[in-house]
This record gives sequence, C-alpha cells and structure tokens, in this order.
Amino acid sequence: MIGFEIGVLIGACAVFIIWGALYWRRQWLESYIMEEEEPDGDYKVILRQRSPYQKIAVAESGGIYHLFADGSEMLSTDKAENQYSEAIVHIPMTAARTRESVLIIGSGAGITAREALRYPDVESVTAVDLDPIIVELGRTFEPFVRFTEGSLHDPRVTTVLDDGRSFIERSNDRWDVIIIDLPDPSAKAPALSRLFSVEFYRLLRSRLNPGGAISIACSVVSTAPEYLAAIQATLRTAGFHVVPYHWDYIVEFAVDWGFCLATPKPVDPLSLKPLVPVNHLTDERLDDMFRLPLYLRVDWDEDEVQTDRNTLLADIIDDVYEGR
Repeated sequence: MIGFEIGVLIGACAVFIIWGALYWRRQWLESYIMEEEEPDGDYKVILRQRSPYQKIAVAESGGIYHLFADGSEMLSTDKAENQYSEAIVHIPMTAARTRESVLIIGSGAGITAREALRYPDVESVTAVDLDPIIVELGRTFEPFVRFTEGSLHDPRVTTVLDDGRSFIERSNDRWDVIIIDLPDPSAKAPALSRLFSVEFYRLLRSRLNPGGAISIACSVVSTAPEYLAAIQATLRTAGFHVVPYHWDYIVEFAVDWGFCLATPKPVDPLSLKPLVPVNHLTDERLDDMFRLPLYLRVDWDEDEVQTDRNTLLADIIDDVYEGR
C-alpha cells in the first residue's frame, strides 16, 4: 500500500513537472511569438535570437515566412505585405515632385526599399534601421532576399544602423521622399514616442526638399482611430499639410491599416496615380484609400499632439491592448 501511494505521488510530481515545463516553454516561446500573433495553422520556428534591442524569431507556415520582434509580427512574405508596402511607398513617391533621393526610417529587411527602387529616377535610398539582426536577415536569409528582390544589395541603397531620431539630428542631408515605417510607441517602448513627436516632424520638414513628400505608418486604425487623428494633428502642428489614407484589409484579414501623407504644400490625393507598374493600387483601390470610412473620422482636439515630453500615442495604444 505504501509503495502504491509513493508511486501515485511520484506520478503526480512527474505530471506537475511536465505541465510546469510546458507552461514555461509556452511563456518563453510567447516572448518570441505572441499567441495572438501566431501564423494560421501549423508552423515551424526556424530561428530564435536575441538582438541588442529585442527578441527576434522567424517562423515558416505553408511556404510563407514570418519575422517577429518581441512577439509581434514585423513582416511576412505574403500578399498582405506587398499590399502594405505599395501603400506606404507609392503614395509619397507619386506625390513628390522629384524622387532622386529617398530616406526610409524603419527599413527592416528591405521590402520598402524594394518598392522605392522600382522608380528609374531614384539615385539613392538611405535605409535606416536600429536592429542589426533584422538588417542581416534582409541581406542573407534567402526567403527574405528573394522576397525583397535583393534590395539591400542594390548599389543605390546605403544601410545605416542607427536610431532614426539620432540619425536625423546628426545629418545635414535632404531627401525628396521620406518614409517612416516604425512600430507603435507603447509602455514597453516609450522611447519610440520621440520618432512621432512634433519636434521630430519639424526636423523631418527641415530635411525635406521643396516639393517633397512623407508617409507615416499609423498602426491598425480599425482598433485605434484616435491614433490616426493624433498623428494628423501632430503633423499639422509641425507645419505639414496632411492627407490621411487607409488600406482596408477587413474582408481578408480583419484589420485596417492607416497612413498619413504629409507635404509642405497641399496635394490633391485623388489625382495621385502610381508612376510605375504596381499590382494592388488599382484606380478603385486608390479611390477607396482616400475616402475614410466614418469609423476612422473621430473628433480630435488639434492641440492634443505628441511631443518629446508626453506619452500621448503610447497611451492610446496601451488603452487598446488593455481593452482586449
């Protein structure tokens, strides 16, 4: 009888140890790929690595490769990524008077650089990113190299490993087109607020050539339309004319991405047509992009803007996650 009880106790301990190991493995894996960010269906994690700034993971599912940073998906080699890159790149490229010089802050593995290089008049692309591992994946990881068409190896591209704000503060260069493709500020990454502030946008305006244009990624506005409104107000305070636009993924992907086009002088958004062949920016899509649905039109105090001293955008994003 005693031997039976000891056996039961040992079995229970073994189950507890196994359960505990599985739990901590799940917690550890979630620090690389959050559960809500996991690819659909079965997937295989093929890389996990810590960079100086974040935890990086690459997963493969059905021939699609996904790159994660601190649990959130940064990019994938699928149709949605192509649609997103066309939206953030070709609108400012079309709005700008000239396109010889392009600056990308948050260039990542090189997908936005790929789209900018489609313009024959582009002479230089300055691709700024903070994380050396992500840039190296863009240069050497074959699925990403293939997807980006080797953009980071193009002789017109200069890769800079730096914080975007620090780079701008030290540089005296000027560009025709500036693309800002960065993660959202949050309680976990409050320093990112300085890359969305009125002070930073004023710096960008001073580095923009006459007739230039800027595009800024504005998060998943389907869950945070206030985020888009706050960025518009901040850009206007910095002296820009602003046209918000969106790419409605709701039917296919249940999200809606927002962007802002910022220019020194007003532009007619409905006159913007891509100047190079594209796959997704049809006339019908362009017309929809610049006609914001009612749920994206929120009342906003134009004096409520992101500065170097507040956490406006991070508070908006954190409120969204707390409401989940």
